[in-house]
Amino acid sequence: MKKYRFTALAAALVLMLAIAGSALAAAAPGGGDALTIGAAPGAPAPVDNTPKGYLWAAVAVCIAIVLPGIGSALGVGMAGRAAAGVSAEDPEKGGSCLIFELLPATQGLYGFVIAIFIAVGCGILNPNVSFIDLPTSAGLAFFYASLPIGIVGLVSAYFQSRVCCAGIGIVAKQGNGGMGITYAIMVELYAILALIISILMVVNVPVAA
Repeated sequence: MKKYRFTALAAALVLMLAIAGSALAAAAPGGGDALTIGAAPGAPAPVDNTPKGYLWAAVAVCIAIVLPGIGSALGVGMAGRAAAGVSAEDPEKGGSCLIFELLPATQGLYGFVIAIFIAVGCGILNPNVSFIDLPTSAGLAFFYASLPIGIVGLVSAYFQSRVCCAGIGIVAKQGNGGMGITYAIMVELYAILALIISILMVVNVPVAA
């Protein structure tokens, strides 16, 4: 199972890199909507110099919501399986196990918050900002702002779920989470730091209304 989990994490990262590469190719000079049909032989192809910031902003929204979401889905699934096993043996311990199952879900919520911040900042959810005319520099800034919570959220959710599974083992033996919750929250700390950095980066992106 560990092999498949790491495969899913690697596939998510590769997918996001592929999307970012596609945006980069479209945003490059001559990319995107440049038309070459009907051009005279030997004549330079027309170059589309319109801003491509909206492409980077769209990728940033995807990174912020998809990567932490995948990590949380994997983490909640792993902790849920362990919790279900303990609850089947002793239903009274189900409440204590539920806390450990919920902890890996927070990274997905953090990613959702950043995705909303970016969507408002770049104009997707803000009628006062022209999304299509978003400067390329602003789109790139949103893209980089999505990386901290995207990458840290994905990785921390997975490893936090492993700590939570160990905490569920503590519940099975002792009847309560004890220090297991503290151990799991220590992993959460780095997701919170990534969330703060992403928020600071997003709110400081200069976007002309």
